[in-house]
Amino acid sequence: MTRRRDELYDRYMRAYREHARHAADCAACRADQHRPCETGTALFDAFATLQDEYLARLAAQQR
Repeated sequence: MTRRRDELYDRYMRAYREHARHAADCAACRADQHRPCETGTALFDAFATLQDEYLARLAAQQR
């Protein structure tokens, strides 16, 4: 039996990779900096939103 693709999880992980890739190349967005650039902020916000949605769905499935 094949597992169905989880589109939300895929989008969540893609957002993580995009943010991590950007942060690795952007001096303002490095982990030791406190003021990320506009692009880094937008990428992180997208990642955080998808992470919240994914974790909320997992929590709802646990109930």
